[in-house]
Amino acid sequence: MTDHSFFTVTTDADDNAFSVRYCEPIGMIVVGLGDGKLYMPPVDAATLVDQITAALNAYTSTLRAVA
Repeated sequence: MTDHSFFTVTTDADDNAFSVRYCEPIGMIVVGLGDGKLYMPPVDAATLVDQITAALNAYTSTLRAVA
């Protein structure tokens, strides 16, 4: 298993269910969206959380500016 993030798609489908879990045997966070899976080492997942938080903060600040 790689130490880098990677994305796989097993089949194409219209399923857009979202899930996140830690997979201990491979030591990675697995983010699923439909049939796609993003595998990330915990350090990459933490960086992604910071980036998502920043994006959500930017979004909410634009809502406050409009209101």
